[in-house]
Parts: sequence; C-alpha cells; structure tokens
Amino acid sequence: VLDIANANQTNKRINSLPMSGDSILVCTDFGLSVFRIDRFEFGDTYMRFGDIPSNARTAVFDATIHEDRIWATVSDGQTVNRVAYASLDNPNLLPPESWTLEEVGPAGSVPGALEVLGSRLYAGTTTGLYYRDATGWIAVQSLAGKEIIDLTSSSSSLLTCTASGEVFTVDAQGNATPFGTILPYPASSMTSSADGNPLVGSAGGGILSFETLWTSYLPDGPAGSRFASVTVDPDGAIWCGSGAVNGSGLYRYDGNEWMSFTRANSALPVDDIYRVSATCNGAIWASSFGRGVIEIPFQTLAFDSTNVYGTNVGMVGLDNDLSFIVPSNVVCDGSGNAWMTTILPANRKVLAVRRPDGSWLTAPAIVNGVRLTTLTNQTPGGEVEKCLAVDAFDNLWSVVRDAAFKGVISFGNRGAIDSVAAFHVTAADGLPSNDIRTIVVDRDNDIWVGTTKGIGIILDPSNPLRPGGIASYRPLNGLTINTIAVDPLNQKWVGTTEGVIHLSPDGTQLLNAFTVETTEGKLIDNDVRSIAVDPLTGTVYFGTTSGLASLTTAAAAPKQSFDELTIYPNPYFLPSTVPLTVDGLVENSSLRILSIDGALVRDLQTPGGRIGFWDGKDTKGNHVSSGIYIVIAYAEDGSQLSNGKIAVLRR
Repeated sequence: VLDIANANQTNKRINSLPMSGDSILVCTDFGLSVFRIDRFEFGDTYMRFGDIPSNARTAVFDATIHEDRIWATVSDGQTVNRVAYASLDNPNLLPPESWTLEEVGPAGSVPGALEVLGSRLYAGTTTGLYYRDATGWIAVQSLAGKEIIDLTSSSSSLLTCTASGEVFTVDAQGNATPFGTILPYPASSMTSSADGNPLVGSAGGGILSFETLWTSYLPDGPAGSRFASVTVDPDGAIWCGSGAVNGSGLYRYDGNEWMSFTRANSALPVDDIYRVSATCNGAIWASSFGRGVIEIPFQTLAFDSTNVYGTNVGMVGLDNDLSFIVPSNVVCDGSGNAWMTTILPANRKVLAVRRPDGSWLTAPAIVNGVRLTTLTNQTPGGEVEKCLAVDAFDNLWSVVRDAAFKGVISFGNRGAIDSVAAFHVTAADGLPSNDIRTIVVDRDNDIWVGTTKGIGIILDPSNPLRPGGIASYRPLNGLTINTIAVDPLNQKWVGTTEGVIHLSPDGTQLLNAFTVETTEGKLIDNDVRSIAVDPLTGTVYFGTTSGLASLTTAAAAPKQSFDELTIYPNPYFLPSTVPLTVDGLVENSSLRILSIDGALVRDLQTPGGRIGFWDGKDTKGNHVSSGIYIVIAYAEDGSQLSNGKIAVLRR
C-alpha cells in the first residue's frame, strides 16, 4: 500500500498500526489516517489537534477507540506531548477544534502507548503508567517512574514493557507483577499470544517469547538493514559488513540461509564491521571500526579470538586510545601478503601486512620523504569503500586522505614489502578530484579511481605520470562515485549517490543505468555504497544503508573447456519477451543456430562469458518457424565446440 510512501509529506514514518473493527488506525509522523480494510483504501487523515499551532507538524504515536471516542497520543516535537480525543458522533474530525487535548503525568511526561483493559483507558508515558477516570489521569503507583515502551491487553490483565527491559502484568486494581526475567534486547513493541503471554518486538533480537527464559525468534534474514560493504567468497556466499556506527555485525548468505555474526554470538570484538574483503585462499577479512581486523578462514564459520588482529600483532591505534584500531579493506598480492592500512596510528606506521608465514609487519607510508599520518577514511561514515588495490605486477596502490597529500599512491613494490611510494597521482596529473572514494584494478590492469567528481582511469600503472596516462570518463564527471566493481567480462558497475551505472569494459559505452525509480524500488536506495559480483553466477549485489539488492546478469565467468550445454527454456515459445539462454560457454564463444537439416539460421557473438543468448530470430530479423534447431557453440580460435538441441514452438 503505497499511499503514504507517495504522500506529499516530509516525514512518513509509521509509528503503529492499532486495529479497530474493520479499520486500521495508521499512526504516522504527520498525523492519524484511517484505513478501511474491507474497502482496502484510506479514509480521512487527521493532522491538526486542538490548540497545536497550524504550522506545527504533529506526530501520532498510538491510537485506540474507547467509550465512543477516538484517542491518540500526539506530539509536535517541541512543547506539545499530550493525549488527544474526539467524539465518534462528530461527522467531521478534520477541524482542530474537534479534538480535546489532555496532559498525562507531570510536566515533560511524554505519552506514547494507549490500551484499553475492561472499562479503563491506559496510557504509557516516559514517567510511568496512567489510567483515566472521571477526575482525570491517575498514576499506577507500582510503575511510577518507569518509562513505558508499549502496552497490550489480554482478557484479564494489561501487559507492559519498559525501557529498562522489564515486563509486567497489571491487573484491574493496578497491581504490577514482574513477568519473566530482564529482556535480552531493548524492547520496541509488544503484543500478546493466544494464551495471553507477552510477545515482545525487540531491537536486534527479533520477536521475544518467554518459556523458561526469553527466547529470540529471528526471520531468515540479516541482523540489520545496513550493507556498508559486500563481498563474495569463492563458493558464491556473500558476506556483508553492517557499518561503522551502531553496526549489527557481519552477515553471510549462502543462497539458502542467512547467518549473522555479532559480538554476542561469535568472536567479533565489536558489532561495527564496516569493511569485508575476500582475499588470500578465499579467507574473509572483516574490518572493524575500532577493534582491529578479523580473519575468517575459507569454508570455516567458527572463528575465535586468535583470528582477531590488532595490538597483538603490532598495530597501534589513535594518540588518545592506542587500542582503537580501524583497518582498511584487505588485499592480497601474488606472494600471499595480506595488506591493510590503519587510520591515524600514534606511531605513524599506517601500513600493516601479514606475510604468508603468519608473521606481521607494520611500516610507515612515505611520500617525498614525508611519513603520511593516514592513508584511508578518517570518519565513521567510511567514505572510502575500497582504498587498497594490487595490480597485475603486484604493485600496491592506495588512496591517500592525508590533507597535504590527497590523491593516490603506488608503491611500485612488485610484491616486495616496501613503504616508500614510487608515484603520487593527484588532480594536477589528471584525476577528476583529490577526494577519492574507491580504487580498483580491472582485467586489463587499468586502475579505476572513483572520486567525488567522477572517474579517472590510470592506463599505465608502471608509469602513471606519463603524458596521456590518465583518462577521465567524462559522462560521469561531477558524480560522486562511491564504489566500482569489475565483473568477469571486465564490465564496470559503478555505485554513485544517484544510482548504479553499468559501463562497457573500456568505459566508452554506458550500457545501463539503475535507480530506485527505474527499478520500481528493487534497487532499495540510490546511494549505493558497495557492489560485489559473483563470478560463478553473474549475480551483481548492491549494498546500501537501506538494504541489499541483487541483479542477475550474463556476466558469469566462462568455463575453461566445453562440457554439456544447458539450453533453456526448452521448448522455446515464440514470440517471447525473454531470450533463449545457452549456459556452459568458454571465453568469447560464438553461437551458430542451424535448422534440423543443417541450414544456417543465425550466427551470434556472445557477451564473452559463460552465458549466451538467442532471440529466436533468423538473419533477416524474423522469428523462426516451429521445429527442432541445433545450437553449436565454438571457441574463438575454433579449437573447442559443443552442441545441443532446442524445440521452438510458434504461438
């Protein structure tokens, strides 16, 4: 139901959805709307209540029907925090004078939840629980001073949860009895089960029910909606970091099941995991904001404190907190060295590397004889998505955020462990900007640099400062580039603050563009922070702070040699809105479609990966007739071929 999403309102948060007969009282940050379930449509929306100024935005937290009146807890966000009520006998509740406002509790008390038990109306506030009688609002003394999060009623009692994690049952006389133990997660809402026991909605623990202890029930999904960083391991499982501020840990999805690793259920030292990298031997490296880096060996989901690296391997944190260590993304060179950087280390040794033998080394990064203070992102927002890269010659490249040396450096180290920069590349040399957001190496060994003003491409990594050595992709000039991913066909997937751009291998052609609007919401947010490609399937994943989206593409890694082709759909009905798919190709395969008697129907060039397509048309552009057709796939040099059959049916 998109009416609120499409409403002309600045704040569209929905706070609660209390039911009343055949209606839902939709409580939002701009008022109270009535939704008729039987008609599946909205009725009136009430936005003005009593003497609240007409220019104030009034939020409604909860609502209910009691004694032929509609009641709501309202706030203008500044001075008004009251209960509003209006008579249901009044045919027009749109005028503000139709509503009466009442204060509940002492000055500053904010009413939130409303519930009816028997003949009494109760209000949960930041200062306790109250019920209303003929004289006004009366405090339930047993809960005085408790901040009430939510209320729900059963046949004989009221259930309430508090900000301090307590759950109480309240009888008709106002006696509160603790229910169970302290909640393991902060409460956000509650209701009751069929047997009258509380079900608590929590922040981080899903739905909580009490048996002998509180039990957490989570849906099959990640622990949070923030996807600050996404990567894919060699088995095709996706790993996701939840962010640098108020993170929810590390998520993993293997195509069937989500797993969430948090500080509470694993060896993670903190839930603020803001970078993930799939590197040497398929290991996943999870970079935390403040507590070092965690290695999760390939195909191993159980890891312990010995996999957490920080001060124990020589890394040094900030001047005022030597244990506060923020690593960058992790990259591996051809020698098996795992490289990373740390933010603002007190000893100015910004580079950290683990050698193949397991030993560690920290070193400064030196440009023109000067030790840099930091290489990568300096803010909790994690501005730099990929700040390190290794080219085909094993040279380490890094983004530089040090104010005096902003840009990109190459160590020119060719696999050696060296900390002296060989090249320092800046906007003066042709980059669109010195504010770098990402750096990646493509399959042609070009260095793609995403900045706040577009993309720069370093064409000769061995001599990036030569004349003409940097190309600027002009169609994206001025765009903020958050991330760039390279698929098996060397195509580029560019995440910006305004959606996703799909580019040809050399960047000269814009193949497609995706936004929230053009995908009808399937791309969840236009501010795309991270992109990862699964080479096994061609699936592209887009990480945003609002969720994760995926797109199925033909950019799957080609096979080394032909096996049996997979051709679908079979039979292939024409005309069709989808092409025939031929799966199982080697690199840069061509397709030849033949009739059953061997006559050539169509010659086709595939995208270059494992998958190719046929639209069911002949060389003249006409749909072919019904019949059996032979599909022949052959390698670019003609050394390999494979074939299959397909039935075509004209409708």
